Amino acid sequence: MRSTLITVDNHGLSCPSGGFTVDPWKPVDVALITHAHADHSRKGSRRYIATKGSAPIMRARLGQNINLQEVDYGERLKLGDTWVSFHPAGHVLGSAQVRVERGSDVWVISGDYKRDPDPTCEPFELVECGTFVTEATFGLPVYTWEPPEETARQIYEWWTADPERPAILFCYAFGKAQRVLAELLRFTDRTVYLHGAVVRLTKLYRELGIKMLPTEAVSDYPKGHDFSGELII
Repeated sequence: MRSTLITVDNHGLSCPSGGFTVDPWKPVDVALITHAHADHSRKGSRRYIATKGSAPIMRARLGQNINLQEVDYGERLKLGDTWVSFHPAGHVLGSAQVRVERGSDVWVISGDYKRDPDPTCEPFELVECGTFVTEATFGLPVYTWEPPEETARQIYEWWTADPERPAILFCYAFGKAQRVLAELLRFTDRTVYLHGAVVRLTKLYRELGIKMLPTEAVSDYPKGHDFSGELII
């Protein structure tokens, strides 16, 4: 008989026996959040459960007063007739795969994940299960990537190639920007200048102990300031 531990309804991936939904599309009573990107962590649910690493980002984006239960990786919680736990997904700070267990039936819902090394988050953990629900944004074999250190080297060489112009790099404000700042530590200790959308989240990363290049806000400088030779994210 096909398992109905996880179902798809108009709120998303739901677990009727546990009374929760993972990364719900609409507000629910209990939302288990894989990570704090806006397409996975949305406003309006009555109760949230997420990792301690995701918590400050979620509060910054959804509001400081959300009802949020913080959990450690690997910590087991009893929800209804199920046991749930969060395991590193290697995507961004605090990102997790959600393991759901009822009897011998075990599902893992990945959210976004990556297996490449990333100095800004916990490495991906392989979790044994019977059913794996995966996102596959770049799942086709046509997508191949340079090693992170090679990409960082290319960014650094592009940044420093022409001291007469500023180097402006567009990144996601949460996750990618901080990864660039951490990967570039291989090559330099120079200050990088940040757009306001990146400043607050980078500060939260620092507060959680992530090592990155020193940064300053572009907005701290007067209009017309000369950023020649500098990197701006």
